[in-house]
Amino acid sequence: MFVSKCAALFLLTPVLFFVSKPIPAQTEKPSVSSPVSGEDETDLRGNELTRAIRADLAAEKFENLDRMAAAFRAQKSRLKGGEWKLSAFYDALDDSKDTDEEIQKHIALLNRWIAQRPESITPRVAVAFTLHRWAWVARGNGMADSVTPQGWKLFEERIEQSRKVLEAAAKLREKCPVWYSDMMIVGLAQDWDASRMKKLYEQAVQFEPEYYDFYKKRATLLLPKWGGESGEAVAFAKEAADNLGGEAGDEIYFHIAISIIGHNGKNYGVHKMDWPRIQKGYEALTAKYESTNSLKNEIAFLAWKFQDAAYAKQQFALIGDHWNRGVWKDRERFDQARDWAQGHS
Repeated sequence: MFVSKCAALFLLTPVLFFVSKPIPAQTEKPSVSSPVSGEDETDLRGNELTRAIRADLAAEKFENLDRMAAAFRAQKSRLKGGEWKLSAFYDALDDSKDTDEEIQKHIALLNRWIAQRPESITPRVAVAFTLHRWAWVARGNGMADSVTPQGWKLFEERIEQSRKVLEAAAKLREKCPVWYSDMMIVGLAQDWDASRMKKLYEQAVQFEPEYYDFYKKRATLLLPKWGGESGEAVAFAKEAADNLGGEAGDEIYFHIAISIIGHNGKNYGVHKMDWPRIQKGYEALTAKYESTNSLKNEIAFLAWKFQDAAYAKQQFALIGDHWNRGVWKDRERFDQARDWAQGHS
């Protein structure tokens, strides 16, 4: 089912993004999902939590960071909108450094953390997290056939380094759900067979059934453009949500819908997914954790896709002019959808 030589995945956003080596594919670098205006107070790139994490890392206060990560795991803490604090924690540690020199210095810092606290899984997962992105730096953002032999060589070497780091981390007593997310990226990049990838996913959700990143990755992998059968991703969404059950299952269905339908001009999944259940998932999620500007844009986008003008109009009224580039890609599409909703009242 899998195409060979799969490339990298960015975890800076919830959007899964990878390309195949032999098959030319779109390779647009995912943008950070932040609003153009009216940015949420809880935006992960500028909030107090992120600043605190980066300050402790710069000061090499590794014990503080371990204590924080352990608390986020134990308490399953969420940010406004339902984002797992643990996911934000690793994003903050990575800090989006892009040059080889910056990334090497960052990895050296994380390795000092490992040396000082060898029983901690957190810095090992962080190293693997950074190695994924460094692999993408080597590959570049061009079409697959534009990548140099040296670019592929470095990509493969860095992914292999990531795998070895994660396998060593698996021997520790401490466990982390992000370990599974990172290993799913490795499996994709190294072209693991379908049964091995499914087994990893099943282990992940058994370990932490409400960590929604697992479901988003799995659903994206099952899309036809990545080798899945027609309707497979949609069927997976229902099965995964039903297995979890209740409001938690509906929330997962909403998250998977974002991955399946995607932020594009196509309509894959729109005529097969359950729009009322997507709404239920969004409403259950935001009743627990409140909504954010990003989530309001997401549900407005989905309402537009499903041609529910009344629901879309309500969301556009809440959004105002605070459109989100990560959802709409450009202002023209946002305006088009908003004008359509207003015109169908």
